[in-house]
Amino acid sequence: MVALLVVSALPTLATADSADGPLTVRVVRPDQNGAGVGGILVVATDPSGASASGTTGPDGTVTIVTTALAGGRYRVDASIPPTMSGLEPAAQAPGFAGLTEFVDVSGGKAANLTMAVGGGAGDVQLGDRVWFDTDGDGVQDGDEPPLPGVRVQLLPCDGNGAPLAEKTTDAGGRYLFGPGDGVTPNTCYTLKFDYSGVDTAGLPGSPPVAGLRWTTPLASVTPEIDSNVDPGSGTARVTVGPAGSVDDTVDGGVVGGLNEVGDLVWADVNRNGLQDPGEPGVAGVPVSLQDADGAVVVATTTGPHGQYAFSHLPDGTYKVCFDAGKLPAQYADYKLTKPRAGNPGQDSAPDPTTGCTAPTELKADHVQDRTLDAGLAPPVNRIAARVWSDLNADGVPDPNEPGIGGVPVKLRGDDGSQLALTTTGPDGGYVFDDVPDGSYQVCFDLGNLPAAVADYTPAKYVNDSAANPATGCTRTVTIGLGKREDTSLSAGLAAPVNELGDRVWFDSNRNGLQDPVETGIAGVPVRLVKAGGGDAATTTTGADGAYSFKGIPDGAYQVCFDPKGFPPAYAGGQWSKPRVGDATKDSDVDLAGSCTPPVTVGVGHRDESTLDAGVVAARNRVGDLVWFDRNGNGEPDPDEPGAAGIEVTMKDATGRVVAATRTGPDGGYLLDDLPDGSYQVCFDLTHLPPGFAAFRVPGVDNGCTPPMTVGPKPREDLSVKVGLVTATPAVAPAASESDTGGGGFPFGWVAFTAVIVLAGAGFTLRWWKTVDQ
Repeated sequence: MVALLVVSALPTLATADSADGPLTVRVVRPDQNGAGVGGILVVATDPSGASASGTTGPDGTVTIVTTALAGGRYRVDASIPPTMSGLEPAAQAPGFAGLTEFVDVSGGKAANLTMAVGGGAGDVQLGDRVWFDTDGDGVQDGDEPPLPGVRVQLLPCDGNGAPLAEKTTDAGGRYLFGPGDGVTPNTCYTLKFDYSGVDTAGLPGSPPVAGLRWTTPLASVTPEIDSNVDPGSGTARVTVGPAGSVDDTVDGGVVGGLNEVGDLVWADVNRNGLQDPGEPGVAGVPVSLQDADGAVVVATTTGPHGQYAFSHLPDGTYKVCFDAGKLPAQYADYKLTKPRAGNPGQDSAPDPTTGCTAPTELKADHVQDRTLDAGLAPPVNRIAARVWSDLNADGVPDPNEPGIGGVPVKLRGDDGSQLALTTTGPDGGYVFDDVPDGSYQVCFDLGNLPAAVADYTPAKYVNDSAANPATGCTRTVTIGLGKREDTSLSAGLAAPVNELGDRVWFDSNRNGLQDPVETGIAGVPVRLVKAGGGDAATTTTGADGAYSFKGIPDGAYQVCFDPKGFPPAYAGGQWSKPRVGDATKDSDVDLAGSCTPPVTVGVGHRDESTLDAGVVAARNRVGDLVWFDRNGNGEPDPDEPGAAGIEVTMKDATGRVVAATRTGPDGGYLLDDLPDGSYQVCFDLTHLPPGFAAFRVPGVDNGCTPPMTVGPKPREDLSVKVGLVTATPAVAPAASESDTGGGGFPFGWVAFTAVIVLAGAGFTLRWWKTVDQ
């Protein structure tokens, strides 16, 4: 039965071999008459990977004690320390070994090596060694034999044309090109290796030449001990340095014979199941070979570039299993990627659920399977959180606080660059999926919030609200190994505080404006009334007459004042004429209802601080509204405009004008500071707008109301509404004066909607007879 040889990328404990003979190394400088060189580190490595070392003394000599190591055969490496600048490997010559050599001290045999270094002057040389890589790991071990008989051609850099020179490896597997072969300094060459003529009888397993191939190249970080030959072309491209350069690192490893399985474990960064350019191999992954019964035949770990191989296997059926639960720290949470996503040898072979490949049978016509790769895919990184309406502005999402949809969310790298953009969903949630490992921050675009929350800002930079109110951006978080998801970057957006209020003042000069010398009135009851009815809040004016309602919900409100609550000094006072000019200084209170017009606070208008109320000393006054009563129903309907700019006068019995004013833009008017007496209110309709030129005061020809009495009680009547109607009165069907026509007004009568309230009387609706029957 053929012995089983396997790859193992981990060093094993050496078994002491006291039969090893002495190993002495001397390092000299031929360019200085063979003087010894001290301070050179020399390491002897046995086939298991264990080593012993020593440093040359002043005479350049060191003896390596190998009795604690195993195997008897060693690779010996001499290293020139970086502190010895200018010292280089010397040109090879008879009697001198290279700085990497192989010795056999088994059975007590002694080995004496003389290695040469120099000052980097003289001839240039190019070459090294071809060996049989018994364990297939791409590294020259002490017990792996040289391969004589390999043809090596020196070709121009492009690898084309006739060879410049040709060598054949010697008994030690060595070859060398120098100036005599046309090698010149600072020149690029291609070396072509051909093992077709070698004798394999002395190799392990005596493999046929047809079954040989080049081993994995560049499998070690140490160029002196790995293979440089490209397996596909059998070539290696090198550039010779300046004069005196000696490149003795261009080695070639050959594998073959018996059966072999193996290939690569790589990081499938994009999780597509394929080996893409730039995706690295993963070292240190535990790999086991199992037979048809599932028993472990041998185990290893992947090499520096993720490669592994099990070679010199007997015929049989095998599967390879990868332990994804014991990955190196850098890849600790990676999982096996999706299998068989492409061409064999370029995709991943193991089943992610078992970690094992499908069985492969090795036999005479199938001695090798190099398609058993394994891809390790990182978990999906994601950043996901939520934007919510932080009603109480405490930075904590409460059950009654809804999410905010439509908020633009940006993902930025740690350099501030924008990497992705999304918007929150109806529940306020957002997600950035498949984020590469790295550091990120999330920024909420506060300048482009949905209309309903357009002026909202991050509530607090505390608790669950991670957005900085000044920038709208969160802190930086790092996503990757150990933390694949971050759900902490939420933002609570709070509405600015709504505030409504201003001042009640005594309008001493009755001009409707707050003058600097006019004082506020304290203690006036104030109600905040919802647009749909019902009080929202109450307060009283302060010492300066100011009042305020803060923190009120979005909505429409009126402010109502109670004139019955005026302090004694202002008892019986009346409201100043409203809206005479500067909105920040005039009075906004309706004269009859004691309330301001409705105002709305919310998005775009958070502060309404112009709702003033002016109070004047009690005097006689009459007023209300003049409008175009198109339908003649006696009520101002929404589509019926006020009659603006009409001159309104108060006349006594002799026709003398005692007061005059003009209707405002909304048709409102006020006759103020009237003496006690009986008067008529008259309206000058000579300059009505073109569309209303035929409108008249109903029931009269002179444009005046019937006489009315003003003062001393009550002193004001602010409900004298006059609805102007077309000149042709509405006439009911013929009937007697006492016949109401089934509930209507008497025949020949029209409704006059000017409401005159005499002293002590309430609101009354009057009718004036316009035709005699």
